[in-house]
Amino acid sequence: MIDMEMDARDMSFFPDKSFDAVVDKGTLDSLMCGSDAPISSVRMLGEVSRLLKPGGIYMLITYGDPKVRMPHLTRSIYNWKIILYIIPRPGFEKPGGSSSSSHLEPVPISDTGVLPADFVLEDPDSHFIYVCKKMDETTEVSDISSYPLIADAL
Repeated sequence: MIDMEMDARDMSFFPDKSFDAVVDKGTLDSLMCGSDAPISSVRMLGEVSRLLKPGGIYMLITYGDPKVRMPHLTRSIYNWKIILYIIPRPGFEKPGGSSSSSHLEPVPISDTGVLPADFVLEDPDSHFIYVCKKMDETTEVSDISSYPLIADAL
């Protein structure tokens, strides 16, 4: 492995379609805290999209809920199919009993990233995991499967 330091908003060192996957735990969140957040986030996400091979995955792990992250992720220029997982903090127990759904299954979202109207976020301190798959021109959204997370990985 080679360790490199560079600006995530300009990774021109790498040619287009260089990576199969990009994992982000804090980079977009940090950029979203700056005074030029909208510009910085567009630049970074544009670079991620440019660098991903067709079929590649951008995995964003964040506390940013869909209301604040999906407007950035759903830009058509990125050409991503997005699957959302919501993982409660370790040790969280739903008041009044166990959860009615598995946290290892994707949360249904619309094409624009909107959660169902009746969706209730059980743990306000959950992590949101956005799995963004780079589509190519020949891939239809309906061709993309969603897979449950594996419990052993958590």
